[in-house]
Amino acid sequence: MRRKRDGYIRQISMPAQRLGKRANNKIYFLRRVVFAVAIVLTLAFIGKIVLSFFGAEYVSLELSGNIYYTDVQIYDALGKQLQNIVTDSEEQTSIYLKKKLSYIKDAHVTKHVMKRMLTIEITEREPFALLRVDSTAKASIDRKSSFFLVDSEGHVLKHIDKGDGNLQISDQFGEVVLLRAVSDELPKVGAAVRMSEVALGLEILKTALLQERNLATQIESIDASDSQKIKLQLDTFPVSVWLAADAIESGLHHIALFLQQHKTQVLQRIRENSVETQPYLDARFQDTIYLGGLAKIE
Repeated sequence: MRRKRDGYIRQISMPAQRLGKRANNKIYFLRRVVFAVAIVLTLAFIGKIVLSFFGAEYVSLELSGNIYYTDVQIYDALGKQLQNIVTDSEEQTSIYLKKKLSYIKDAHVTKHVMKRMLTIEITEREPFALLRVDSTAKASIDRKSSFFLVDSEGHVLKHIDKGDGNLQISDQFGEVVLLRAVSDELPKVGAAVRMSEVALGLEILKTALLQERNLATQIESIDASDSQKIKLQLDTFPVSVWLAADAIESGLHHIALFLQQHKTQVLQRIRENSVETQPYLDARFQDTIYLGGLAKIE
């Protein structure tokens, strides 16, 4: 179409209409979606193949600090938790080990992804005392006793069968102090004992080891069920020794001095007593120690 204006002729053309524009947009959008999905699936497939090289079956362990558990035992415990070295959390792996294996106090886990290796530095708990828990039954024939090995924090390391408990302790752990408690609720392996008498008994034993080590080596058992009349049984000294919770340090000190100065004389008096007696050594007071329960020798 032409128009004449001011002596000039201008060519005016009408743009051709685009037919089916909406249909073309839909097709273009669908193509982009299909292409994007194909890329995602391809990357996922490649990622799965790559991650499979870092699966638990291909991971090697480098362990240190483990004494009570072998490398195989730790690997078997991890086998139920460890899936992939790339995706697994070091913190979760550490928590799982401490929960699964009662002797493990701490586990520092480091991942070496390219080497497909886990480095685990283990800190283990040490057996410290043997815990005996008696049921509350009054009749001795109905009373049941259970034995547990605990560390210095009262964490239960293992349950020991009553039948062969003494054999296991003597063979594996040497001489350990016996802590006595009375309860119908037994502690759980891998958890801390929640009994006040056990905590008090552990405190006495740790204090003795720090301040009166010679006395600590003579302690056979501690019964702290009564905090104002804690009973200690000593090796080669058949006298019940009494302590109070509010005078532990002074009481242990007085007992150690008494044994050092008078143990031989007391044993002599016990042998000379023809009457059956139940002697006791009372160290519950701050500056006093009293030997009682012996019949007078005429």
